[in-house]
Amino acid sequence: MSGTAFIRVVLLVAALAPARVAALAAASGGPPLGCDAAALRGDPEADACYRAEARRAGDDALRAEALWRAGDLAGANAAFRSALSRTPDDAGLRARWGRLFIDAHQEADAEALFREALERDADNEQALLGMAQLSLGRFESGVRSHLARVLRRRPDHPEAHLMLARMRLELGEVDTVREDLTRLLDAGLGGWERLDAFALLAAADALAGVEPSPWVERALALNPRFGAVHAVAARQFVINRRYREAVASYERALTVEPDDWLARAELGINLLRVERPADARRNLERAYAGDPYNPLTVNSLRLLDLLDDDFAVVREPGLLVRAPRAQAPALTPYVVRLARRAGADMAARYGYTPAGPVVVELYEHHDDFAVRTAGLPGLGILGATFGDVVVMDGPAAKGIEDGFDWASALWHELAHVYTLGATGNRVSRWFSEGVSVMEEWRHGPTPNRSVPLSFLEALAEDRLLPVADLDEGFLRPQFPQQVGISYVQAGLLCSLIDARFDSGLADMLAVYATGGNSVEAIRTGLGIAPDALDRQFRSYLGERFGGILAALEPFREALRAAHEAAERKDWQSAMDAGRRAVALYPDYVQPDSAYLPLARGAAGLDDPAVLDATLADYFARGGRDPWALDRLADRHAAQGRPREEIAVLEAHARTRPLDGALRARLGERLAAAGRYAEALEHVSVAVELEPHDRAGAQLRLADTYYRLNRIEEARRALLQALEIAPTYGPALDLLLTLNGTAPDERPHE
Repeated sequence: MSGTAFIRVVLLVAALAPARVAALAAASGGPPLGCDAAALRGDPEADACYRAEARRAGDDALRAEALWRAGDLAGANAAFRSALSRTPDDAGLRARWGRLFIDAHQEADAEALFREALERDADNEQALLGMAQLSLGRFESGVRSHLARVLRRRPDHPEAHLMLARMRLELGEVDTVREDLTRLLDAGLGGWERLDAFALLAAADALAGVEPSPWVERALALNPRFGAVHAVAARQFVINRRYREAVASYERALTVEPDDWLARAELGINLLRVERPADARRNLERAYAGDPYNPLTVNSLRLLDLLDDDFAVVREPGLLVRAPRAQAPALTPYVVRLARRAGADMAARYGYTPAGPVVVELYEHHDDFAVRTAGLPGLGILGATFGDVVVMDGPAAKGIEDGFDWASALWHELAHVYTLGATGNRVSRWFSEGVSVMEEWRHGPTPNRSVPLSFLEALAEDRLLPVADLDEGFLRPQFPQQVGISYVQAGLLCSLIDARFDSGLADMLAVYATGGNSVEAIRTGLGIAPDALDRQFRSYLGERFGGILAALEPFREALRAAHEAAERKDWQSAMDAGRRAVALYPDYVQPDSAYLPLARGAAGLDDPAVLDATLADYFARGGRDPWALDRLADRHAAQGRPREEIAVLEAHARTRPLDGALRARLGERLAAAGRYAEALEHVSVAVELEPHDRAGAQLRLADTYYRLNRIEEARRALLQALEIAPTYGPALDLLLTLNGTAPDERPHE
């Protein structure tokens, strides 16, 4: 797929796309033109009217506006460029040109023009609205401040109020949106803003389950071709993760306006999310025929080709796994085991069993995964769940060296399958994420109690959100690390609820399932008010983290000193500082854990007692650094502790499943312990991963088959070993045994 920068633009396309075609978007903020009335009522001759008006325009600025409304973005761009060359200090002209760039999916150029406009006129309305539109699409908190500046000067500014309504819908504030927009309409809102208000009110009804909405009828009475009255609701359903309802709304939008190519592309994307790939391709190809320049459409079609050509599909009862063909043998057994365990455990915990197969897709390259999730908030995510469909980076895209434990991430995403499914995808974002984080910590493949330093700092600085507002930490972060901090806060909240309220998590899910919001879920499901839960949470955090909070600065200093000393190979200082940091926060096994410089110092000073104790404690608390696990496995092997060595190697292989040498070593140790059926998986994978010693790998596979009394498979593997190395002595010996001409003294399972 394309490079990262391009993918970033693709991810923004759906979020930044206006709720109407370019002609309608231009009509709102530009000067009035003679064809606007025809366009407003959906007259198909409006485009021709605008083109004629562009030919008659007396200046380039008016020509640009007319061409924009006709949908000729390239012509409008040239006209704006020409106009600005004559009046380079015209802030309003720069801002209008920037808003054209938003319609053209060029948000970086748009932002540059808005900033240039604001340098010339700090209160320019169009530039502030453009910046707010960008922030709205990026799910940034800046939208509020930009709109506040507009509303200070014009408290009744219709477009600013419409943007605020759109943002509030994303946060589930349906009643507030209804009140604000009804007031605007009563005050005489007209033109395109009136249609936009109808579309947002129809979306509010759709989110609340009010069908049919009277606002749809009112919008279509004004403009029978206004498909956005359904498309706006569809986009709100996407943001709220209600993908099947989004598909239905997009289909209704295209019934009204079949040539809305953006809506058709977004329909294709969402059909993929609900596992309808053939329908997705058909709509994406139609969208491409209508608009071949939309990168969202182009990259999605390329992704479908990738899935068809380069991915293997493995079907198990209740499960479908897609993975890169070369990696599927190594990854699929782990996926199957985790999915089966999740199905048994989480179905009981959360009272939901998927009706159809759960789909898991693993990607080798993050950019491909980014295209798969195009349009979702949060560009830094590594996994996403669309109901029963899980898509995520695989271990080749990002590894444990980077702090990404793919198996734990898969467990996290599988938990979403159950919380989304139990509520018909109506669960709040914070609660679903909180359950998933709690599941990782408590029940996942790598249980641990470690929270990152950024969370402790936010806790110390009183920057955590009240539970009633916690969704905003995911959707509209106020500071750079707030999304990650909100994940941890949500996980700890769910841990508290699980510990102190009998069936509290399941009871809250039941409220969400009936359409209740977070406040209602807390009041009804737990029997307390949200502010009372906040008080309990503060007490819980004090009990759990009070010690480290009181010593946060000494911990940070010891942690920094330990790593700096290890970097310069001052092993004694690394050990001293590492001991101080570990004593202050023993559970801290994040990628920069103090256990690592402490262990490296012990290894450097040849202190086996400290090395063994440090590595064992680190591993037991959930640490999975590759160097540490390599050393710990070696120490167990040297001390003749095969059971402990295997336990470490199993955890190590799970985090690095594509390491052929590691899988081969684990297979050998399992075989040596007589666990031949388990060994077979790993020695088979080692062969698939094309090891350096291919003949040796085939011999290990043949020997494992032989010990399982699978003689014909053993013979085939052995013949492949001898094809690679015809004089390979151990292989010839096993061949004699298979042929019955040599004594068999090896144990069998």
